[in-house]
Amino acid sequence: MTDSAAPEDALMHAALEVLRMNGPLATEELAEHLEDAGLGPADALVQDLEELPPHPLVLSLPDGRFAALDALFEGRIFTHRLSADEIARDLIAVDDVEPLLLLVSEDDEFELVAVDEHRDRLAERGVTYDDPLPPEVLLFPRGTFAGRSPGDVVALTAGSGRLSLVPVVADPTPVPALFAVLGRRSADGDAASLDDELLQLLADTPSAFTEPAPPLTEAIEAAGLERSGDLVAPEGFDFEGYISRTMFDEYAEQLGIPVDAVPGVALFASLVDAIDSGDDADLEERFAEGKSGLFAVLADPEIAETVLDELIGEEFAPASIEQAALWLLDHAPRRSAAAAYWFAARAAEADGRIVEAERLFEKSADEGGEFDLALFDLARYASDRGDAVRGLSLLSRIPGGDEHPLYNVLQHFQPVERPGLGRNDRCWCGSGRKYKVCHLGKADHPLSERAEWLYVKATMHALDPSWADERVALAEARAGYGDDDAVADAVHDPLVDDVLLHEAGAFADFVERRGVLLPEDEAELARRWTGVARSVFEVLDVRPGEGMALRDVRSDTVSEVHVPTITGELPAGTLLCARVLPAGDLHVMPGGAEVVTEEQREVLLEILGDDPVDATDLVEALTGADAADFFASVDE
Repeated sequence: MTDSAAPEDALMHAALEVLRMNGPLATEELAEHLEDAGLGPADALVQDLEELPPHPLVLSLPDGRFAALDALFEGRIFTHRLSADEIARDLIAVDDVEPLLLLVSEDDEFELVAVDEHRDRLAERGVTYDDPLPPEVLLFPRGTFAGRSPGDVVALTAGSGRLSLVPVVADPTPVPALFAVLGRRSADGDAASLDDELLQLLADTPSAFTEPAPPLTEAIEAAGLERSGDLVAPEGFDFEGYISRTMFDEYAEQLGIPVDAVPGVALFASLVDAIDSGDDADLEERFAEGKSGLFAVLADPEIAETVLDELIGEEFAPASIEQAALWLLDHAPRRSAAAAYWFAARAAEADGRIVEAERLFEKSADEGGEFDLALFDLARYASDRGDAVRGLSLLSRIPGGDEHPLYNVLQHFQPVERPGLGRNDRCWCGSGRKYKVCHLGKADHPLSERAEWLYVKATMHALDPSWADERVALAEARAGYGDDDAVADAVHDPLVDDVLLHEAGAFADFVERRGVLLPEDEAELARRWTGVARSVFEVLDVRPGEGMALRDVRSDTVSEVHVPTITGELPAGTLLCARVLPAGDLHVMPGGAEVVTEEQREVLLEILGDDPVDATDLVEALTGADAADFFASVDE
């Protein structure tokens, strides 16, 4: 919520009253009414309204407008024709009156009862398992329908937010508008949503259903239509096929994959689910016989990557993903083998078995020849090991690989030529090992320079899907809880990256899981970095093109920080929030720094004094005032 708007509860209460008085309104119209009521500027209120959590009495109509549910249904009447069994049991099926059930409450003179959950109570009314009933029924007090006859019509109406039975004294009057719309919607072979069309009709036509009308089920049949749940379509319509196609379309849109890939993707996800839940009997019969060809779509790297992200989002155990992936090797088409090995490798990596993961990535690359995902992951492994030459070679095999930021990093850290030094000569570094096993093809830049590379390696690790939720939460805070575009821009903000690494724990995870790949001196440096806390620093001196002297306001220690790219002036006394990290014989700030105002200083010191530091609170504190990115003055 913005500072200029009302708190959520007050805003929702005010919005509900406006909708009750004015009827359905678009978001902008509603915001203007709320502005007139003194709740804040309309522009800010539009955003606040879009972010409000759902409310049981505020309904979003199909045309995008908001409506007050109780006002929309006030005075509406829906009818039902009684059967002999319903009269004897004092209950009715909900199909004809279902729209009104959005207003059901404990104050009503009947209960909405789930049939499967209340079999004992219904048995007392003579209901057996063989009776054809919908999933829910309305259960009335005993004697409610005494004196009624089969075929009599009863009506349910809404008034003052409550539902009640009313007598039907005249012949029901049809509501042709609803069924004309339903017929038009389904004329092209699709099904129409009864709920959507009904709600829109109530919003557009205040007089609709204010007099008893024929029961919905009878009116639908009389219009030459059929109903399945909420869907209405012409007689003979294939509801089952339509629902399946719709589900496929929605799943494809949700994942961003072609519709024809959905069966194979869904089958693999179901396989992982079965293994993860322990329901792993007869896997071949359930997932291979007559279906194995569907797995061929996984050979597409884009689809494979999307599938893995989805599986990780579902929080399946890495071991289950790995087992399912290796199962594919014996049951799926050969062309999907590269993807299968890659799934298994990523699962092993998530499980902390880095050496095994690298072996599986190698098999994926060997199997697929040019399976981009495996090549890129192997390039990451080569980078972590300090092997810039191999990393560049792997990236060069990927279309567009030379455009990835990692390519430029590896270019910068290629090994320096050592003319005259043979492969079997003792290495120049003094380790005593042969050049070919020590530094041949590997970076021989000093640790102070490779600190930047180490930071890039950790930043890439933090791009793993397992950190996505935390990253988005920090991006939302960095964006000031703005719109989706602002959050998307903030996802890779340097502060978000750095806080995710350190306060949120991604860097410690990187050291634990991938530290085994790092050169020994980088591994030791990484372990040192995990113990360095963020602080607030006072600028003592700036040397453009070299660095600056900073005083930690908490410890009063002074550090000379190497920042060769700084070109602008920064007055002495300026406050910065940063992590000053050791790098060989230098100190560096690879995560950048934020200018801190005097107002922020004490708040930040309090936040940074907590153990552990709350990552979101930290980003909010650094975003809340006029804190400018220190490196805005850096010539990149």
